[in-house]
Order: sequence, then structure tokens, then C-alpha cells
Amino acid sequence: MVTKELLKKLKPMLAVSAEPFDSEEYIFEVKWDGFRCLSFLGDTTVLQSRNNLDLSHKFPELSNLHRQIEGQPVILDGEIVIMDNGVPSFYELQKRGWSGEKSAIQRAAREKPATYVVFDILFVGDEKILNLPLLKRKEILKSIITPDDRLYISEGIPEDGTEFFRACVERDLEGIVAKKADSTYVPGKRTPYWKKIKKSLEGEFVICGYKQTVKGSNRVDVLLLGCPGEKGFVFQGSVGVGLGGVTGRKIFSLLKPLEIKTPIFRVPREIAKGMTWVEPVICCAVEFLEPARDGGLRHPVFRGLRQDIRPADCTGIAGALAGRRYSFEQ
Repeated sequence: MVTKELLKKLKPMLAVSAEPFDSEEYIFEVKWDGFRCLSFLGDTTVLQSRNNLDLSHKFPELSNLHRQIEGQPVILDGEIVIMDNGVPSFYELQKRGWSGEKSAIQRAAREKPATYVVFDILFVGDEKILNLPLLKRKEILKSIITPDDRLYISEGIPEDGTEFFRACVERDLEGIVAKKADSTYVPGKRTPYWKKIKKSLEGEFVICGYKQTVKGSNRVDVLLLGCPGEKGFVFQGSVGVGLGGVTGRKIFSLLKPLEIKTPIFRVPREIAKGMTWVEPVICCAVEFLEPARDGGLRHPVFRGLRQDIRPADCTGIAGALAGRRYSFEQ
């Protein structure tokens, strides 16, 4: 029988990067801009991040999803999203992640409730269905779920990936995911069965320092980025775009207690000037066009904090590019 303990042993399947394409062998779905989340729906609802963190207490409005499953307990794969003007808002989602007080979380749940967008099913009752074709798993998913505003099933369209990608970009969505129709589910692995197609590259980085345009202000204006390497953290560039307003002030409040005096790695002199180093324990997502020649990023944009992963999980520039190279090996 499917149990909550089984959920703790699982990690979600990952996608490689690709360019828009058409294929009769694939279905194409919206790439939801949210927190990736495996879930156990049985006698209760348990929401688990891709790094095995329990997200259930952050989203009390999703606590009764198990009541929308017919019969046996299941383990599902999907994303938690918060919609704003018809599109997912990662900003609103990360604000929820920042919330620590129960009263603030409850208020946010009422004012901007989250939705669990489900796109796959891994276990049903005592049956492991990872090895069934994707389209068969989709059929099972639809047969046992009663969807509503809090629980939504992600639909896919066949063949026309290029046009679907264009339509999603026009709607200001993040992109699409192409999934091979007859593919199995491979937990914790990045495979070409799933291909993410985005407007730009996105990497996961560790914040290693910050700068302020005005010293003594209560906000950050630039973040120094790194990722783990074989001999410690490695310089990955910096980002300033996207740190305005509440975001810059909130990140400052998180980084201020983490200040250290010893540099974590060597950086060019112009970058080191005015830098405040911090313990490398907070992760973030950054979009960029391509790597820069100095080892940094071209046209980086801060996307948000990643409270659902650990520094050891951040793969930086190499991780963002690796999927794209792999996806063209077929």
C-alpha cells in the first residue's frame, strides 16, 4: 500500500533543455512557474518539495486535496502555483515561502490561494505505475481526481510544440515541457523523455555576497552568485535586475545575519570592491541569455529565492547548459 514513508524516498523526474520542436511522439504542456512538488494523497495531504522538504504547512488551503481522490491513496507529481492576472506568479509564491508566522500564512492563503497543478501519477494503492506509458498514467490520473480551483490537472496537446510554445510566450508564460507519450517515469533523473523549452536559460545558484548602491540602506542591489565545485564554491557572476522594492529589502534581512569577513572565492577586483560576503546557504534562481566570457552571466535577471533546494543541489551555469547539450544527443 502507498504510504507517506514511500513519498520521502522519492524525488521528481527532471527535464533536459531544448529548443521548440514538433513531433508526433511527444505531448506538450505548459511549464508552470511554481514549486515542484510530489504529494501523498491518502488519509491526509502531504506536499513534498523536490528536495524532500515538507511544504504542507506553507499551503493550508491545499490541506484537503486527499478528499478529491477516489478510493486508494496515490502519489502524484505536479507544481504548486499562485495565479496572478491569469498567469503563475513566482513572486507571490516566494512571498509565501518567506512567511513564517501561522497567521500570515493563513491570511495569504485566503487572499492569494495556491493551486496544485498535477501532471503525473506514480503510485495508486499498492500498484507501482512508474513503468506504464505516460499517456496511460494520464488516463489513470484523470479517472480518479475531481479537479477544482485548488487541484488542477495539466493537459497536454499533441505534435504542435512550436506553435504551442509561441502561444505560451505570448501569454507571458514561462515556456512549455515536451513529454514523450510512451515514456516511463524515472524518479530523480534528468532524461530526454522530458524536455523543457523556455524563453531563456535558468540556473540555480548560491548567494555568496551582496552589494548596496547606498551603504547603510536596508536593501541589496547586487547579489554575488556561486555554486559548489570540487574544491569549494565557484564564482558564477552577479545579478542586479529584479531586486527592486520588497524583494531587495527582504533579501537584505535574510543576508544581514549571515555576513562573514573571509572571501569565499576569488573574483575580479571591480566585483570585489564594496562586496559584503555571506555564508553560502541561501539559494536562488536566475535567468540569463548565455554565459559571459568572464565566467559570469549575460543579461541575468533575478527570478526568486529557492527555498525548496539546498546549496549542494545548485548546479549554476553548467547545470543550465548541460540539459541543452544532452537534449541534442538523440
